[in-house]
Amino acid sequence: MNWKELKLFDQLFMEGETSIELLEIPLGKRIFDMECISRSSKKNISKTFHYDKFYIETIQPKFSKYKSLIERYNLENTNFDETELEALVRIEEDKKQILDSGKSQKEISTHFFNSAKYLKKTSLLYNAVLKILNVSELLIDEHDQQFLWILHCKCKTPKAIILCENHNQIRKQRLNDIELWHAGGRNTAKLKFINQPKIPLYYLCDWDNKGIEIYQDIKRNIFPDIEIIVPNEPVKLLDINSEWKIKIDYSLFNEEGIRILKKLIPEKWIEEESINHKLLHR
Repeated sequence: MNWKELKLFDQLFMEGETSIELLEIPLGKRIFDMECISRSSKKNISKTFHYDKFYIETIQPKFSKYKSLIERYNLENTNFDETELEALVRIEEDKKQILDSGKSQKEISTHFFNSAKYLKKTSLLYNAVLKILNVSELLIDEHDQQFLWILHCKCKTPKAIILCENHNQIRKQRLNDIELWHAGGRNTAKLKFINQPKIPLYYLCDWDNKGIEIYQDIKRNIFPDIEIIVPNEPVKLLDINSEWKIKIDYSLFNEEGIRILKKLIPEKWIEEESINHKLLHR
């Protein structure tokens, strides 16, 4: 069954009546034969006193689980089937492990949907996975977590390095004397194999849950000398895309960074691509 069909069963439970379309579903036909439902008009069916017990035991547990997921991630305009919904629930449960291990699109597709080709980039299902994982894209190659993207500067002797959460800056023209790194969003485990650079190291990111969480993890566990790039005024604040939930360690930020954070929480965020800073000037 798909989500729209499951909603017919729930509507019948809640309102006592629903569309006759329910009889087009194999389970709907079966409970009609079991006398759990009866025809009330040409277009509708109604429940009998047998129906509520059937619904509570058979449909309600999974309906409640899927409904909660759909509401949490604003997926109301989708019509995934039960196997897809169940996979999305599992993805949410395994979110931390998926992100920490840097699973690729193919790996996620194989593990949760039983086929490497099931999860297609242009599909509503792909977008649902992005929402649940709170990422902008999935890794295309399962080996992306093995290497670091580097855009060398024009002068070949950089005075600083900027590690970028997103790949926007990497795809632009080279900077004069700043080297740009991109590890692939949250796939930062590879950084543990790099010696602490002898020149200043900065982190450029979205100022939201994910960006700040990654920065704090890198500074605590990998590069203690790294500093986050604090946007210069004027700062472009956007309406929040994901409620602030991360516990912020203000000791990891300078005074200007703390001032910016207090302007953001609880309703705003800053997109990396909008950040203005002298180190990024071309």
